[in-house]
Amino acid sequence: MRHSILSFALLTTVAAAQSPAAKPALRPHPATQVVPHAAVEFPITRVALYKNGVGFFEHAGHVTGDQSVTIDFTSAQLNDVLQSLTAIDLNGGRITGAGYNSATPLDEQLKSLPLALSTAPSDVDFYNAIRGARVELSQRGAPSFTGRLLSIDLRPTTSADHRFVTVVSDSGQTRTVELTPAVSVTLLDTALHTDVTRYLELLASTRSQGLRHLTLLDRGTGTRDLRVSYISEVPVWKSTYRILFTDSAQTASATATIQGWSVVDNTTGTDWLNVHLDLIAGAPQSFLQPLSIPYYARRPQIGLPAEAQFAPQTHDSGVVQVNMGHSPAVGMGSGSGSGNGAGQTVSVNDSAVSMGTNSASVAMKQRPRSAGAYAAMAPGVALPAPPPPPIADYAEAAQASIAPQTTNSAFDDFFQYSISDAITIRKNESALVPILQAKLPIERVSLWSTREPHALRALSVTNTSSLTLDRGSFSIVENGNFGGEGLLDAIHPGEKRLLSYASDQALHIDTETLPSKRHVRSLLIANGVLTEQFSELVTRDYTLRNGAPEPRTVILEHARLTNHQLTADTKLLATGRPDQTIQPDETLPNAYRFRIPVAPNTTLHLRVAEAQNFPRITQIGNIDNQQIRVLILEMGSASETDLRTQLQPVLDAQRQVAELTAEKDSVEKKLDNLDTEEERQRSNIAALKDADKVAQKRFVDQLTHIEDQILELQKQQQALEPRLEAAQKNLALRVQSVQFSKTLEP
Repeated sequence: MRHSILSFALLTTVAAAQSPAAKPALRPHPATQVVPHAAVEFPITRVALYKNGVGFFEHAGHVTGDQSVTIDFTSAQLNDVLQSLTAIDLNGGRITGAGYNSATPLDEQLKSLPLALSTAPSDVDFYNAIRGARVELSQRGAPSFTGRLLSIDLRPTTSADHRFVTVVSDSGQTRTVELTPAVSVTLLDTALHTDVTRYLELLASTRSQGLRHLTLLDRGTGTRDLRVSYISEVPVWKSTYRILFTDSAQTASATATIQGWSVVDNTTGTDWLNVHLDLIAGAPQSFLQPLSIPYYARRPQIGLPAEAQFAPQTHDSGVVQVNMGHSPAVGMGSGSGSGNGAGQTVSVNDSAVSMGTNSASVAMKQRPRSAGAYAAMAPGVALPAPPPPPIADYAEAAQASIAPQTTNSAFDDFFQYSISDAITIRKNESALVPILQAKLPIERVSLWSTREPHALRALSVTNTSSLTLDRGSFSIVENGNFGGEGLLDAIHPGEKRLLSYASDQALHIDTETLPSKRHVRSLLIANGVLTEQFSELVTRDYTLRNGAPEPRTVILEHARLTNHQLTADTKLLATGRPDQTIQPDETLPNAYRFRIPVAPNTTLHLRVAEAQNFPRITQIGNIDNQQIRVLILEMGSASETDLRTQLQPVLDAQRQVAELTAEKDSVEKKLDNLDTEEERQRSNIAALKDADKVAQKRFVDQLTHIEDQILELQKQQQALEPRLEAAQKNLALRVQSVQFSKTLEP
């Protein structure tokens, strides 16, 4: 009963508000003022989807005179649209404003209304909100009663709640009436009618609060072409392929038919009806900026001056520069871009317009000044029309619209699929769109990698088409049966790629890593430095067994060792035939690929040898007999005599330096001990200053003896220093004089 009475009251209010006598003068939206032609919806004509989740949408159509156009999009698209919206009138018209329904929450919008009603008021709340308003009570079989609403009372009973309104007439008569379906309450206040109508409109707008209606007003004369574009977040389009061929055990190479499809999702609020669809595998930089959210800047608060009194002033006159000509038109620089696709030419009035299937490339002839010009677009603001400049070509029209020109050049390393047929995908629906069908040469191979312990069936595919295969999934169909599926990265024209799709259970590969070998390749002694060049050889053996009755072409991926190079020891070994040197068929940054044909029921061995060269540096002045013995072992006994002859003087000089250094250290140690003993004796003498002379003399004699020893050791120390210095110089000369070089056979 509560809701039925409320609905009755509100509907009564709406009926009164729409009556001819009570209809108020509504203030039109700035973007839709003075529009003689009704607003028309602009369909989407082109959609370009990118791999980074951004879509470029273009609407195109015709406008006549001063006309507004409407474009729908979702609330999620609002920030992108505000950031990228571009509108171009190709025939001299001007866009004077753009408006859209508010994204403000309903509670905030209701605060702007005089009615103190919430989003879900009861009938009691409604009548309390309009207390004091002039109303007319009508009841079947009784005369109407006019007055001002005083109150509404709720009187609960055991069966139901009853509501009574009290109305006071201008003459002071009071009447209380129960609100029943037979009672009609009509609002007589025109302003109140408008408020209630606006309130109901706001409530109704919540049903489509996720949809935004963008309205553009295009002013001009005659029929003109209008282009509107923007970007929006969209789901990433996905590629998937079908590779179909006839299996033949005897023929490894064949031709396969590859079919490419793209999964496209339309999550926008608009149907895509007969649109031109471009799928671009590129990721232009894009970001979101919350332009739809109001921002307020902090401003400093400046106090008023206590006193502000100014004396009258006079000013000298100046010379006025009078310009009798017209002010030059102010233009905006045009940008440049790049596009792809074939184009067609259409005629628009006296302009030649060339439209590309990827992006428009337009050239326009000279137009008279009366055609009008584009005005800077400001949402919700109608700007006065400036004097129209002459439009020489599309660049000037685009420059006034802040739209870049494009040329039919390539997208750097990007590529696109431009769908030739018109595509229809309705909102919140998805489609599988064909993007490719071509015949490509393939080779059936078995792939084995150190990263994957099991052999895989694979196709070696060469992209001989002029189209790029985007990354995605693929399915194999052999002889009409499912053969497997896998993933592929982007394959550009002319590129070759391996696509694995199933396990090869007939091919078995075992691996064994042999102990590494290290040997000296060369030895050089110069300028007191010994430089040894070592070579370390790492060998890995692979055993390939083909248990199938058909031959296999095996692609074996060997992981490359860092800073190692393949050697001539890399060979293919087979029982009963000589070893065969083998080179990798392909070299990758981190692997070698060897192509090995394996006959049915055959076992082969692949030995991959990699060597690394590295130096070891030693100072000759620090070398000893043990290190020399190691060098002789590494180099072989044939070099022992020459090496010892060169290094023996160094060893002799080292021994002399070591002996003198040890002798000097011994003297210094004795001096340190005598210094300690001397300090102890001096302490004893100081403690026995009051003792008899015999005791004092004994300690003095001991101190004198220590002093004599110290003097003798100091003389030895002074004699050792020049000898040690001379020995060190001799060692340095011997080290520098050693020159030796030896290169060994690998």
